[in-house]
Amino acid sequence: MLTASAADLKTTGAGIEISAGSLGSFTLTYPELEPAHKQIEVKALGATATVRYEGGAECAVSINKGEIDLAFKGVPDLKSWKMSVLIDIGFAKGGTWKIADKEGAFPAEKSTPPHIASLNGTSFLIKNAQGQSLSFTTPDYAFQQLTDNREWNWAIYNWFFMVPFNADNPTAKIRISSDLASVAKLIDSFGQSIKDAFPNKLKSLEDLKADVAADETYYASIETPKLDRFGGQPGSGEALGLKKTGFFHVEQKQDKSWLVDPDGNAFFHLGICGFAPSDDYTYVKGREGIYEWLPKAEGEFASAFRPGDGDAHFSFYLANVIRKFGAPYDYETHAARMIERTRKWGFNSIGAFSPTPEKAHVKADFPYVTSLPINAWEGVPRIPGAHEVWDPYDAATTQKIAENLARELPARASDPLLIGYFIVNEPRYDELPRVIPSLTGKQACKRRLVAVLKDKYHSVDVFNTAWQAKAASFDELIDAGIAVTTDAAKADMKDYMHAFMENYFAQIEKLFRQYDKNHMLIGSRLQPVTINDEQLCRIMGKHLDVVSYNYYTFGVDTAALKRFHEWTGNKPMMLSEFFWASPKDSGLIGGREVSSQQERGLAYRNYVEQSAALGFVIGIEWFTLIDQATTGRWFSKYNGESYNTGLVSVADRPWKDMLAEMMKTNHTIYDLLLGKRPPYAWDDPRFRVEAK
Repeated sequence: MLTASAADLKTTGAGIEISAGSLGSFTLTYPELEPAHKQIEVKALGATATVRYEGGAECAVSINKGEIDLAFKGVPDLKSWKMSVLIDIGFAKGGTWKIADKEGAFPAEKSTPPHIASLNGTSFLIKNAQGQSLSFTTPDYAFQQLTDNREWNWAIYNWFFMVPFNADNPTAKIRISSDLASVAKLIDSFGQSIKDAFPNKLKSLEDLKADVAADETYYASIETPKLDRFGGQPGSGEALGLKKTGFFHVEQKQDKSWLVDPDGNAFFHLGICGFAPSDDYTYVKGREGIYEWLPKAEGEFASAFRPGDGDAHFSFYLANVIRKFGAPYDYETHAARMIERTRKWGFNSIGAFSPTPEKAHVKADFPYVTSLPINAWEGVPRIPGAHEVWDPYDAATTQKIAENLARELPARASDPLLIGYFIVNEPRYDELPRVIPSLTGKQACKRRLVAVLKDKYHSVDVFNTAWQAKAASFDELIDAGIAVTTDAAKADMKDYMHAFMENYFAQIEKLFRQYDKNHMLIGSRLQPVTINDEQLCRIMGKHLDVVSYNYYTFGVDTAALKRFHEWTGNKPMMLSEFFWASPKDSGLIGGREVSSQQERGLAYRNYVEQSAALGFVIGIEWFTLIDQATTGRWFSKYNGESYNTGLVSVADRPWKDMLAEMMKTNHTIYDLLLGKRPPYAWDDPRFRVEAK
């Protein structure tokens, strides 16, 4: 039966979105021009798009079913152009590729060299483990390359094609089709990969039930140090001269930053992101055939389905826990069980992306962090094209933030277990100098930029000379994309960003302090590409209690951490998200890879101890408590991460070899902080950072 059909395509701000059912979603980028002309504006309308580039070049994009037509103009110097697609690392689990007549399997382990295939051809096809496929037909004379980006610590594949430009015929056509008919069983009844064998793999329901007694023996065997009721070091407050305020706070003593618990003792935040089930939910609609077993959304396993989503998102982890303990899932029971377990392992806090239990953490005096109620789904819109950044110049947005904080914060303002509030997660402030000039006047920040430029230059001719623009008036700039290419333009955007970020952080600090004077503002969980900005760090240092940094790495670059710390005016730092994964012995794929569960633990020891020894890192957060689902975390549908992030597997089995190493750090962290022992350093070349 012929089942190939045109793929579902639409234009977006980021590129051409390809929806291929249970095969996944992909984005084909708009043409990149050679010689380079940066994109400065995209106007996407679903079936069409107009892409404008520096220097006046344009590309008109139109879609008709599975065909994409391109038409270039204003490109007298164009030699070639290329388009690319990122391909999910999940294709490593049985997926194949074919370029022209050359074909092969997506490598399960990092490809060396990283270029899997490089050749001329006009056809490209990928298949997943079920046999479902997506195919591309490129223009003639295309050169194609398929690359494994794990070479650069990014668990994803990249494919691109490059085509020489023909000035006599400045058009091109790309065809895309999919075949989704094939179905094969890939996941067993416990949510594990059928084809993968690994030591921690659950084999039977009898083994799952037997784990209850085995767990009791395991946890009873773990000896833990004597700590205060919150997990702080007893007597350290008196020894260091720390204050007992009844709330978590930071102090400077002996040239070190100390996080202090409500009883006045030194406390090192050893938190766990995703304390509740979250990334273990997976999207099952449309691919039910790959699972050996899926229950109905009502009945015994109703609580294993994500609330409010019908039968769309299912957690095999929760199904296993229901079968293991013979009771439906509820968060209070889960939180109480996990607090007891994680304390045994030496962790002491509930981290980000976790709902706060009602009573379990209170009964156990188990601290937690939370986030300000200013997410997009809570009514605070984001600036288009800039990840997780709201517009501080928009009066309606400011008002909505104020309303949300006034409604939510007072109830927690006197809670001694609350460490502090994150602002948002991984905002891309670094994208703003490019994004804001490309916006229209619908955005207050763009109108503000034009007003600033008008106030500085007065004459549009003077502005055009400085920015190498061709605007007829300042009013014309409000709805037009502006290229930031000259030194003057870059300097103007730096000045603008200083005012933008100062307004942004001053605004949130003021609103936060109106409703909570007892707790800390602990930053925005920045990525490396964002935090490496002296101007931004200096502004954050004026308004935050703690700077949070989602620092994914192998070796710890202590020189960089010291530099960021100095830029912030020596504000304490929290390393708020990291993990390592071991695909070889977990049945999962992707993530920052090491070779075994023990190596995950050794990587943790090296990271935490090298960082804590700096004297200004006051805590860390491991991502996550439970492994991600084998078929990908729920909110990305068919493209979800499926990494070995957890302290426990989908079968509720602890990764004991990893945890044995983690406990060596966690149980003696205060000896390290108080100078009673040196930090652990893993003698592995991947984890050494050479001084620059």
